Order: sequence, then C-alpha cells, then structure tokens
Amino acid sequence: MATQAVPITNKPRRQMGEELKAPEQFQFIKQGQTAEGVLISIEPVMVKGKQTIEYMFQADGGGRFTCLGTADLDKKITPNHIGYFLQIRYERDDNSFTKPGQNAMKIFKVTPAKDKEPGF
Repeated sequence: MATQAVPITNKPRRQMGEELKAPEQFQFIKQGQTAEGVLISIEPVMVKGKQTIEYMFQADGGGRFTCLGTADLDKKITPNHIGYFLQIRYERDDNSFTKPGQNAMKIFKVTPAKDKEPGF
C-alpha cells in the first residue's frame, strides 16, 4: 500500500527581495583608473588554462565586483586585508624587465583603510 504525501497548507508567506546578480569583472585598462571597495574574498581561478588570483570586493553602493590579480597586486594584497576597504589605482606600466612579446607590468597604488569594516 502506497502512502501519499500530505500537502502542507500552512506555509509561511515570504517576501522576496531583489534578484541576486553575479559580480561584475573590473579590468584595469587605462592608467589612472581606480577601483575601491571592501575586500571580501581572494580565490584561485583558472583563466585561459592558467591559475590566477581573483579578488572580490563589496562596493559602497552594495554591488560586488571582481578583478584578476597581477604580479604587483598579488604582492600587495594579502588575506590579512579581507574586511578592509581598499583603494586601488592603476599608476603606470613598468617595462624595465619586460622580455620581447610580453606586456609591461602594471604598477598599482593600493591603500587600505586603517580599520576593518564593521561585521568583518
């Protein structure tokens, strides 16, 4: 003898919020560009078959964005910065040790807030 599922009729009513969206990918293309927000994660990712670091930020407006690590950013931003507001400015390109066929290394100014954001 099969048993039948009993429908639950007293489900709580829920108010749904706004749709959750994936973070935007920010790319530093022009010198002088800035990005700022609270660093919320540092994760390894595969990009074009190579392992790199992806930084995720919470912007002041509530949105999230990511940017991929570079040699310079990877040296400056550490897991100790998670929870801190960071300002990142693309300062210049460094060609001093670039080999033929390689892109110049992007140099950034990274400035963390002195204190962690509340809740981190």
